[in-house]
Amino acid sequence: PGPPDPTLDQGETIDIPLRDGTTSQIRVFRSKDSLDKLLPLVVLIHGGGFIMGDNRQFSSVARTIVNLYPVVAINISYRLAPVHKFPIAAHDTHDTIQWLSQNASSLGADPTKGFILVGGSAGANLAATATQRWVSTKSSPAITGISIGSPWLLSDEIVPVAYKHMWFSRDQNQDAMILNREAMANVTSAFEPDVFSPDFSPFNDPDPHRGMPPVHIQVCGWDPLRDDGLVYEKVLKEHGVKTRMEVYPGVPHGFRVFPGLAMAKRSFFDQILGVGWLLGDEKMDEDVERLVPGDNYFTA
Repeated sequence: PGPPDPTLDQGETIDIPLRDGTTSQIRVFRSKDSLDKLLPLVVLIHGGGFIMGDNRQFSSVARTIVNLYPVVAINISYRLAPVHKFPIAAHDTHDTIQWLSQNASSLGADPTKGFILVGGSAGANLAATATQRWVSTKSSPAITGISIGSPWLLSDEIVPVAYKHMWFSRDQNQDAMILNREAMANVTSAFEPDVFSPDFSPFNDPDPHRGMPPVHIQVCGWDPLRDDGLVYEKVLKEHGVKTRMEVYPGVPHGFRVFPGLAMAKRSFFDQILGVGWLLGDEKMDEDVERLVPGDNYFTA
């Protein structure tokens, strides 16, 4: 996408402190109608394989949810590889979520009314690992739900034995568009993750999954990462976690970059409606359509 549309709200930018003395930029989105009350907090974490992307990526999602539910939406940043390798992205995300949980009222939010993380791709990894850590350390206020799209959560070495037979999309989709075996190898060599670390995957937590809040997952059929999401959903359910899942057959990772595609619009609507499910405030397609007519969902 080109430069952002100047007629659209790009959020208020604020720099917040991180553990190493540096700062990170967040974008704060609020509905003009709700400036006088504290609202649930939704934190959006962009994708880009840990090597690209920025906090404008989910601007259209943020604008839509603040006008639909209403909530305060925060698009966050994290430092990127290859300059900042693993686990910097996870640390930046954790520090940002912690800061937001402690300073929410200054942004017009009250996370005890709802505290949701939304992430795509690399951002889905960061949302899942941050939430698992939050649950394991009994941090408060509690994160009340996460919505993750095309998450990268597994590596061959850490797939639980009972699910190995379900985890074959790396091979099946090795030649897919957008994200394929070569692209994954490039990301891995730039990012250099420790695949056994809890900062890489919730599966590496000493006591994973149990006690997680409800999880909404979206996966693409023609994506090497597809089975990470499918296995995660199955494992969560077996640990008593509420889940909601959408699968988009035959489309590649990041297929929303094709705005004319009917399924791209469907996935955007499902993401918005999934946030409502997590908030306990379910909406319909027509509610989203009123705010985002045509293909406007793609506008940064």
